Amino acid sequence: MSPASGQVTARNVSYNASIPPGGSTDFGFQGTHTGNTGKPTSFALNSVTCVIG
Repeated sequence: MSPASGQVTARNVSYNASIPPGGSTDFGFQGTHTGNTGKPTSFALNSVTCVIG
């Protein structure tokens, strides 16, 4: 995901700071902003276009 301005930071949360060999975790994100709250027309994560539901 790349914002029009500012920066995006990803980091672990307390319960998945260390994932053991053979372990697994889920990925999600939380975000806050002070701009338009409308649904985006498109977005991408790691250069992969995501589906907007």
